Amino acid sequence: MTPEQTDPTGETPLVYILLLNYKGVSHTIACLDSLRGLDYANYQIIVIDNASPDDSVTQLKARLQEHPEAFQLIESPVNLGFSGGNNLGIRAALVQQGKPSPSDSQTRPDSYIWLLNNDTTVDPAALTHLVQQAQRTGGIAGSLLLYPDGRYQQVGTRINWWNGGTKGYSEASVRDGMTVETLVGASMLIPLRAILLAGLLNESFFLYFEDGEASIRYAKAGFPLSLATQSIVYHHEGATTGRTSLPTQYYYQRNRLRLLMMYAHPLQKMTILAYAMFRVLRSVVKSRLNKDPERRISAKVHVVAVRDFLRGISGPCPHNLEGLR
Repeated sequence: MTPEQTDPTGETPLVYILLLNYKGVSHTIACLDSLRGLDYANYQIIVIDNASPDDSVTQLKARLQEHPEAFQLIESPVNLGFSGGNNLGIRAALVQQGKPSPSDSQTRPDSYIWLLNNDTTVDPAALTHLVQQAQRTGGIAGSLLLYPDGRYQQVGTRINWWNGGTKGYSEASVRDGMTVETLVGASMLIPLRAILLAGLLNESFFLYFEDGEASIRYAKAGFPLSLATQSIVYHHEGATTGRTSLPTQYYYQRNRLRLLMMYAHPLQKMTILAYAMFRVLRSVVKSRLNKDPERRISAKVHVVAVRDFLRGISGPCPHNLEGLR
């Protein structure tokens, strides 16, 4: 579909583009600049500031004064994490749509939510190809994510349901239109109907693996996951949280196990938990044999994350992880 083309009802699907900002306003503004070049016309941008402790809101409001039509700004009073922050934007879209029911899609084109990381810039045709793919399958579409220098980054994740391991798809294996097990929240086009049927993002995850959980839940509800490889998005991975920061390590370890336990069958749960305990022990032993202080703190965080998982702790991390040093 090009911007001039319409669906059989004569309407072009409306896309709500969600950008979640937390201390990353320079990235957010660069993303907004790239979105102005989209060749898809029917979209609205919602920027959610997740209680940034810097001058992000001031800068975003200044941007709105220059371009008042550019986006809607939502200010969260607290940091709600990736899922909670984006849910503010999704709820705003639902209000603007008059809270439609799933059956509305039978009489009018689906509206979409485009989850887009604020630390991205997009190819002009990125949204056009996402909408094309989502309309072909009736499901959810993901982009080809590249590093800023054009190197391949990722498109989704595969899960080993016996040992809990996760891995991406190799560049050589990626094909346009291919089905994937989970998509990446950095660029993920979701029919509003899927959210109405299967729910919002799971806020108990707070950060990391909420996109994987949503992918599996929406797929089970009948919305297939596929790739639009001509939808190219350049992603500064980890610009907000840091790829190796202590919170990143904590949420990765805890939430990976939470996701696995939600969808694995009983025998798989047993083997996943056994392997998780082995990994924790291996991490601790290696840290004691290694003089690197960073390895030692990583092992401590790993232990805390798994312990919190076993205790059923969800949402924001309740610990001062820096205090573990």
